[in-house]
Amino acid sequence: MNLNTYESLIKSEATARKWLLGFCWKNHQRFCPRCKFRTLYKLAEGRRRCGRCKYTFHDFSGRYINRGGLSPVDWLRLLKLLELEVTPPVMAGQLDMAEATVSKALATMRAAIIAGSLDAPACIEAGWATPWEDAPTPPVFGIVEHGGMAFVDLLPELAVESIIHFKSSFRLRTRALGGMVYTDRYRHYTALAACSPELTKGFFHHADRGLALDKASAFWRFARPRLVARQGISEKSFPLLMKELEFRFNHRNEDIFSLLAQRLCMFVPNREAAGA
Repeated sequence: MNLNTYESLIKSEATARKWLLGFCWKNHQRFCPRCKFRTLYKLAEGRRRCGRCKYTFHDFSGRYINRGGLSPVDWLRLLKLLELEVTPPVMAGQLDMAEATVSKALATMRAAIIAGSLDAPACIEAGWATPWEDAPTPPVFGIVEHGGMAFVDLLPELAVESIIHFKSSFRLRTRALGGMVYTDRYRHYTALAACSPELTKGFFHHADRGLALDKASAFWRFARPRLVARQGISEKSFPLLMKELEFRFNHRNEDIFSLLAQRLCMFVPNREAAGA
């Protein structure tokens, strides 16, 4: 999106809201977020009530955009800065917000990216599409590329302890990067990747050479400098960052501003339904 178009969207809260609503309701046709019933009653302050289940809601209820207390204009400003890969401290200064507020908004946006990924059902069931609800188990990802696309797949059958076992018992080669550890080939994956304090001990400090990910991965050439620039990766931020990098790489030749807005306007998924 060019700058002139962007500036036209943020000229008022009304224009920003109208543009975002286009991602929320196809053809502006509302329905109940809970039961999908279309007979609704208008209430005060733009709210509606479902004629079937009596749920009262507004246009952003139940969606990622409804979390964090940001206005439509503030959300669009944050999305533009995220698109440009501005660091969170600089974002906070540009938006005149507390860093904690910006961090919460970024976590929400990255969770929305996860909810739209190909392995979304597994990520949703594991809790990574709603990371604010509890503390999900530290994930293990498998990284693979095909046809110019990268897939950072959540592997729920593996745990951090699995990588420790593969390293100690089968000499699976590993390297550390800013708190995370990645491995050499595992089955059809170019690498496994995880982040946990357990992986920063002992022999994980030794950097093996010649790993497949380092030698011939377009995704890793794209992702590695961005991870290095963060100067450290936490256990909590690791899955959100890896899925964001997957998204950025796979849409590297596209204008991602509208794609980010589309994800932000998704309904927050139900974990119980994902695991059914």
